[in-house]
Amino acid sequence: MQVWVCSARLLFIFFQNKYSTITRPGCISLIYKCRESPAHLNLKTVIKMFKKKRPQSDRVPGEDHTHDEAAMAAIEKEMLENIHRQIFKPHGFLRLPGISYAIAASILVCCTIAVLWLQLGNSNEKLIYITAGKGKLSQISLPDGSRIWLNSGSTLAYPQKFGKIRSVELINGEAFFDIKHDKQHPFVVHYGDMHAQVLGTSFNIKYYKKLNDVRLTVVTGLVEVGNKKQSFGLISPDKEVIYDQATNYHHARVINSQKVAAWKAREVNLYDVPFEDLMLNIENIYDIRVNYNREAMKSIITTIHFSSSDELKQVLEVIKTIHGLNYTITGKEVTLQK
Repeated sequence: MQVWVCSARLLFIFFQNKYSTITRPGCISLIYKCRESPAHLNLKTVIKMFKKKRPQSDRVPGEDHTHDEAAMAAIEKEMLENIHRQIFKPHGFLRLPGISYAIAASILVCCTIAVLWLQLGNSNEKLIYITAGKGKLSQISLPDGSRIWLNSGSTLAYPQKFGKIRSVELINGEAFFDIKHDKQHPFVVHYGDMHAQVLGTSFNIKYYKKLNDVRLTVVTGLVEVGNKKQSFGLISPDKEVIYDQATNYHHARVINSQKVAAWKAREVNLYDVPFEDLMLNIENIYDIRVNYNREAMKSIITTIHFSSSDELKQVLEVIKTIHGLNYTITGKEVTLQK
């Protein structure tokens, strides 16, 4: 019964166009479940909601009241009253044979996905691509006044003009986002199979295609994080979500977010990261290639602090002290070995 009510609650919000940046991921997750198993839907719960008109303009906007538990309780009460009326109604549309429910559920799922696509799709604006060259940092000012910093070797795409959803894509690399607050126009970052959604906050995303781990670190505000199938929930300041692309496993940890994002000021702080993460940083900062025994270092975790303005040799000396690796520099290639 609890799952049934929760599902109805989410769909009620969605079809009434009352979802917010907090509740939308739940609706999306439910839609995926329905697509995989139409039986997950209880038609007696949702048909009434699907047909019901949107709230009048004098109703409280969903972006505000979905954050208020008292208002949400009122929504749930209205929802349950609708459910009961439909269940005990002596005749009408809902009195369908069992097999018809499955067909109707499939139709409803298709309609849901169509509505979602129309409401959440990107505009047809031409995309602008920005790449920060190796050894360089780039700063971008978006049409809405938000700002983005790109780390070395990173690429971002964004539209010339935003639509209802302010959507950008981190194609590869690391970026820091300082997003202007706008509760009417959620801001979404797509990176690989992941997404991050906010109304206005600051956070850091590290998504290098060469690395298995994807990291999102929140500096201020709240960030909703998830992949194509589910939401991982809301992440608060000084928390970092690490997503393993190979296993689809994710976990969160407490971290000094200011330190993580300090690369904007050329201060590199890596905390308990795979050795390959450090090597990729070195390659991007100094525009070199590092050769090392990847298999032997595969399980090595490292923590290190240095400035990207330091000489390469200085950083290699630190790595030598920590991991006992000797190095040789030949032009733009560095070789590490025991």
